[in-house]
Amino acid sequence: MKENIKKVFGDSKDFRGFRAPGRVNLIGEHTDYHFGFVLPIGIDRFFYFYIRKNNKNSFKIFSENFFEVYEFNYENLSYTYEKAWVNYLQGVILEITNLKGKIPYFDGYIYSNIPMGAGLSSSAAYEVSVAYGISEYFGLHIDKKEIAKLSQRAENNFVGAKCGIMDQFITTFSKEKTALLIDTMTLSYEYVPFDIEKKDLSLIVVDTKVKHSIAGEGYSTRRNEGEEALSILKRYLNISSLRDLDEEGFKLAQEVLPSPLKERVTHVYNENKRVLNFVGDLKNERWDKLPQYMLESHMSLKNLYEVTCEELDFLVEKALEYGAFAARMTGGGFGGSTVNLVPLNILEDWNEKISKSYKEKFGFYPDILVLKTTDGVCEI
Repeated sequence: MKENIKKVFGDSKDFRGFRAPGRVNLIGEHTDYHFGFVLPIGIDRFFYFYIRKNNKNSFKIFSENFFEVYEFNYENLSYTYEKAWVNYLQGVILEITNLKGKIPYFDGYIYSNIPMGAGLSSSAAYEVSVAYGISEYFGLHIDKKEIAKLSQRAENNFVGAKCGIMDQFITTFSKEKTALLIDTMTLSYEYVPFDIEKKDLSLIVVDTKVKHSIAGEGYSTRRNEGEEALSILKRYLNISSLRDLDEEGFKLAQEVLPSPLKERVTHVYNENKRVLNFVGDLKNERWDKLPQYMLESHMSLKNLYEVTCEELDFLVEKALEYGAFAARMTGGGFGGSTVNLVPLNILEDWNEKISKSYKEKFGFYPDILVLKTTDGVCEI
């Protein structure tokens, strides 16, 4: 990487490097922006950010993935359609400025090996690596919870994607061989052992190559539907979010809500319960229970929340047919990826069958990623 930095900036002296991982969510989908429970893991695909202070009157940023340079200063810090990749970084700088005041101008070199549009949270890894890197480099002492929160604000307010806190939180706090149970209402969290190698399983993500964007219409529509349902329910119940629904409140929701709001709430209510059941069984080594929770989650996302697509449904069906221990869609949906736990002794054959059948059905191959769990944002 140092040689590449030299080519752009003349030398690599004084640069410091930081990285943040992508994520896969095991279960708990479309619950985080309703202040519910989620169970993601960090994965060994990373967003890298290298930074050094410069003596210019501008930020100079180079993206290796897009092979483009973008320069801007505080006077023209604004959303750009021409180079959309820089908006995440600009949003983070703006949030840090709001929190700590203006920071010195710097040179930045960014690179990612997280597939973009695959639903693996490349944008959150980008935001968190930049936020953490700036804080560490300039000695701003921003604590990690605030790193996650300001990164979410950057995506919500500057980029315009109304994501929940899960992605930024897991890329900040993940640990190897664990899953992270996050209560997105209180931001309390708990590490849960998740050592799949001891179970002779491999973590596989299959990317449909149907590009997913949480700034897109489908995701925003689901959020708006949830807010509409909550607004109606507040006429009857003393609740501040869908997370607050108890059994009686849920029964009332089924009576007073029209479709599709009723179905959206049903997914959120049951998905929160599935997350807690999944964690309970994981802690007690009842791995035989986990596949059913994951399949139920997928079917709920398909039939009640309506965020899957033909490619995702096909991959889950074939994954299980070919012998996967467990499978479901992961991420926001409308494209993106599936997460699969596959026995090591059938892995090569399973990969081959998935690739071949997907190509026969859709005319192109999916991307298959064999992944490991990893730690969260750090200096490298």
